[in-house]
Amino acid sequence: MFKIIKNKINELESIIEEHQNQLFSFAFFRVGSYHTAQDIVQDVFLKFFQNKKTLTSVKNVKTYLLKSIANACMDYQRKNGKIKMVDIECINVANDEEKICMAEFIRIEDLLSELPAEQSEVIKLKFVDGLNFVESAEILNMSVNTIKSRYRYAMDKLKQTHKIKGEYYE
Repeated sequence: MFKIIKNKINELESIIEEHQNQLFSFAFFRVGSYHTAQDIVQDVFLKFFQNKKTLTSVKNVKTYLLKSIANACMDYQRKNGKIKMVDIECINVANDEEKICMAEFIRIEDLLSELPAEQSEVIKLKFVDGLNFVESAEILNMSVNTIKSRYRYAMDKLKQTHKIKGEYYE
């Protein structure tokens, strides 16, 4: 029994080391809070560890964890409301890492605020989270064609609105 638990802990440590930065970033860019994102990722890892069947039955651990974090972020937003840009700018952050994360969050949220939420999410999945269309479709439970379409419309709008400033996103 002890050996099984030790093996499970070692496997979980390996999974955490491999995915924690991407999962934190994923959560952070959905809730806009450094500490809340850390809590969400920690809770998801804890539930993942406590589920005896999970480690052996999950085909794609990264996608499973991203879906779990996406759901946890939606639950958080449902309970606490979506964070507003005014709220973000008033937050005092404790260290440089938090300041960098917050500045990047504000910059991306400002840029994506011009898009409908469903297009904004696809752009975040692609550029912030580094996911491809197939992975994005799995996380959002949509077809790949829907994801590609939302991506194309979002990029067209961003190109139109930011060409004036000399910025061009490809």
